[in-house]
Amino acid sequence: MRSERIEKTPAGRLGSGYLATLLIAAAFALPSLLTTGCKPKYPNCKKDSHCQQGEYCVNNLCQECRDNGDCPEGRHCANGACRDIPGYCKGPDDCAAGQVCRDSRCGPCLSGKDCLDGKVCADGRCIAAQCMTTEDCPAGLSCVNYRCEVDQTQASTGGECHLEPIYFDFDSAELEGRMRRVLEDNYECLKVRKGRLTLEGHADPRGTTEYNMGLGDRRARIVRKLLKSMGIDPSQLRVVSKGEEEATGTSESGWSKDRRVDFD
Repeated sequence: MRSERIEKTPAGRLGSGYLATLLIAAAFALPSLLTTGCKPKYPNCKKDSHCQQGEYCVNNLCQECRDNGDCPEGRHCANGACRDIPGYCKGPDDCAAGQVCRDSRCGPCLSGKDCLDGKVCADGRCIAAQCMTTEDCPAGLSCVNYRCEVDQTQASTGGECHLEPIYFDFDSAELEGRMRRVLEDNYECLKVRKGRLTLEGHADPRGTTEYNMGLGDRRARIVRKLLKSMGIDPSQLRVVSKGEEEATGTSESGWSKDRRVDFD
């Protein structure tokens, strides 16, 4: 019986078809290997494509922005990141009360020309004037920076002390700094007075009767609250609201005198 001879490929020798397949696979894999090998590890980079979408390669580091033009409105580029511009504004409504929007920044007023709605510039703030001259103020008060203040030249230096009214801004139950000083003077007087005291809250005639009654009540209560914090026994302080009942003003100079709390 003839034995069949089986020819085998010598060890290490590859067929021509298999070799061609390996060469084709290597040709496709080489660009990927080269690219992977050259791309720095994030956040290091050599070009924008090495960064995440929306980032830029600056000085071989990926960052959010290169300059202010890469940031949305109201933000600027700082240390490679878009950050809010301090005090940025589009108009006065974006600024704190009394400030103005100048060159897209909130800040103090420099003159009355910076203020709107007939307000005046006092101590860097746009305010509604309580007075233009001392004649616009109640007795015992002087017009200082468009506000009625205690007239120190006429203040009593002895004898019975006097309680001065506390005045408020339009549609407000908050005390401005100068009126807080008037309240502090009243506190010194109340420390030596005896008996109960009525705090009467008033409003100017603008607005509904119901709203003005509530506004007068809030004004009287904030005065009582502050006097209590100073040390006055609140049981000695009775709160009532007159609203617009006793208002006499027909213009801003008169209305500013209607917005008050009286001590009775």
